[in-house]
Amino acid sequence: MKSYQIVLNQQIIDYDVYFKQMKSIRMRVKDGRIVVSAPYLTPISFIEDNIQKYQHQLLKQIEIFEPYAQYQNHGYIYIYNHKYEILLRNVEQKKCQIHDQKLYVYHQNIQSCIDIYLKKILLDYIEEKVIAYLAHDFDLDMPHIEIKKYKGRWGSCYYRENKITFNLSLVHLEKELIDYVIVHELAHFLQPNHSSQFYLEIEKRMPDYKSRLKSLKEKHV
Repeated sequence: MKSYQIVLNQQIIDYDVYFKQMKSIRMRVKDGRIVVSAPYLTPISFIEDNIQKYQHQLLKQIEIFEPYAQYQNHGYIYIYNHKYEILLRNVEQKKCQIHDQKLYVYHQNIQSCIDIYLKKILLDYIEEKVIAYLAHDFDLDMPHIEIKKYKGRWGSCYYRENKITFNLSLVHLEKELIDYVIVHELAHFLQPNHSSQFYLEIEKRMPDYKSRLKSLKEKHV
């Protein structure tokens, strides 16, 4: 990875470039920074021409960027797209409780305590939704489900192992976007690729998937 600077709209903007074995460049905003993935030997001038071309969208994403959480007393966290104030009440118990738009944390290790809580509620939600989808929309065996921390993806399907994994960051999003990721990963058991037939399988079960996917692409992982 290499870091560079570019002037956009009279602002000096930092951006990172990852050179990879790929066919075309890809740009996104992550943690308030522009991140570019590009084929090996791609000229920086070509990368910056593309950044300039899409600067309006990129600057908008930088401007509206807000972390999903600030893990501190009187910080905040988004859970299912609702913002809660974090309040520490340290009694050395690793548990959390929501009350009146506040998330009470009962251990001084705030992030670790919250992660345990978020992993449980997300797993409970996803398992419930998967069972419902299998009952009505998919003729599949119940897969093994895991919650993990990923840096660049929302989920993965291991169809040979009958397992699907989901990014813990999903817990910060609207439930309709989580539902899209669930259907997306279940559809991989039918089509283990991203072909047009794969998206037809999604559309059969979620006719508005395109609007959900568009909204999901605007979120940071």
